[in-house]
Amino acid sequence: MLSAYNKKHNRGLRADNFLLLAGLILMFSCATALPAEEVSTDSRSPRLAHQIDQLITQARQQQQVQAAPRSTDAEFMRRVYLDLTGKIPPVAEVRQFLADSVPDKRERLIDRLLASPGFVVHFTSLWRNILIPEAGTDPLARQQVPEFEAWLRSQLQQDTSYDALVRAIVGAPFDETTRTTGQTTAAEPTARAFYLVKQLKPESLAASTSRAFLGVRIECAQCHDHPFDTWKQDQFWQFAAFFANIDQPQPNSFLTPANLREVSGKPEIKIPDTNRLVEATYLNGKQPDWKETPSRPRQRLSEWITSAQNPYFAKATANRVWSLFFGRGIVDPVDDFSSTNPASHPELLEVMARAFQKHDYDLKYLIREITNSETYQLTSRQTDPSQSRVEWYGKMPTRGLTAEQIFANLVQATGFFRQTAETDPQLIAPGMNSPQAEIQDLFQTDSENQLDPRATILQALALMNGTFITNATSLEQSDVFTAIVEFPGQSSEQKIEAFYLSTLSRPPTESELNRLKTYINSSEEKTEAYANLFWALLNSSEFLLNH
Repeated sequence: MLSAYNKKHNRGLRADNFLLLAGLILMFSCATALPAEEVSTDSRSPRLAHQIDQLITQARQQQQVQAAPRSTDAEFMRRVYLDLTGKIPPVAEVRQFLADSVPDKRERLIDRLLASPGFVVHFTSLWRNILIPEAGTDPLARQQVPEFEAWLRSQLQQDTSYDALVRAIVGAPFDETTRTTGQTTAAEPTARAFYLVKQLKPESLAASTSRAFLGVRIECAQCHDHPFDTWKQDQFWQFAAFFANIDQPQPNSFLTPANLREVSGKPEIKIPDTNRLVEATYLNGKQPDWKETPSRPRQRLSEWITSAQNPYFAKATANRVWSLFFGRGIVDPVDDFSSTNPASHPELLEVMARAFQKHDYDLKYLIREITNSETYQLTSRQTDPSQSRVEWYGKMPTRGLTAEQIFANLVQATGFFRQTAETDPQLIAPGMNSPQAEIQDLFQTDSENQLDPRATILQALALMNGTFITNATSLEQSDVFTAIVEFPGQSSEQKIEAFYLSTLSRPPTESELNRLKTYINSSEEKTEAYANLFWALLNSSEFLLNH
């Protein structure tokens, strides 16, 4: 398992040490060793957070689900850092948070993270993956990512309300705007990538728009009436007609922002394999008044989508945000609101949607309330068989990490990337041979299900024997490893704790500490023993999962 490390240092791993580390990996692979705190009933918790807890508690009682205890401070801090900033917390902040005794420290931490640049960066990545998933597999679509991310980042930095953000995407201008700073003029980023990656096809844009913003899979009715729901073929193409005024590129021509064109006039579209033309119509069966603004159909559509009278928009958004923190939606899958796929907690979804509307579609408000709820702050450690039924939230579900999070965690835990980025351009180059590209390709997934992460043999080998991990656990190249091992005056207990805090964001339990002290103190090569410990922690399931 440590063949890359051993080959480099020309020494093998003793059999007893190998068995000990194998046992440690098994021990790290679950969070059952973590003690848990009792559930708090602090009356200062936000009102929506209280409503969430009350409705979830009622559902648990009806289903005879026993709630798990509250998470430890360490467990909560790691979870909320991963969920709000996309990576584990720095060691210094872990120590400070664990030592803090103020009763509202969790609420303060949430507020601080929501105001941090890390939140903007992480949610830019999350929302980009939701809105243009094609970039994960299509090289041409990937070229549109920088502009779209720049635009998204600016919207999140300005705390743009979600309804305004959606209106800007659906009604994105195609003509290029510029801004002047001093003597420099630059193109203003826009959301037009949403259209470019769908190749301007009305049917693709209709399907993506309804899924992303309304949680509805109307594309099932593209070729015929939906067999299990109320959507009809005419409704699909009437919705697609809102995008029919966009000029389609000539065959074999290269689609660029420069050749984006939109013609004026009332939009209509021909249903394939028929002679029927249908006019642009909202999914509720109503048509816009084209005499008012005949040349701006996408803007009219964006206004209808985000209208307070739209029965889907607020619920679909609240449901998607909920899924980001629990790994599943109240309606699951999140883009399948239909009569055959009812919500597990319909009253809760209604309450969250109304509160979201009341607070002017403020994403941070909704996120703050969810993360302040006791439902979110339960331990992920199962204490009763009934908690295995994830839809009743008896415990916090264990979730997989995105490829971006895994790489960010490795960088945060080892410091290796920061140390060598200037001297080794491969670490930050977008090429196929860079460590970042390697992790991205290996761990990228199209699945929206975070609750059933499956590791492949290639993923395991890349982490166990890959160049990045090998160098990150070496005295010569890893700044974190070197700082811990060579820090003067530190005992083995303190060094072991430092490795735990840098990787798992928690101190070792007494049992873990005793076993590791025995291992370290009995090793002839202390540096190699610490490298093996660091390697085992970085390869553990506890490091590679959000729990």
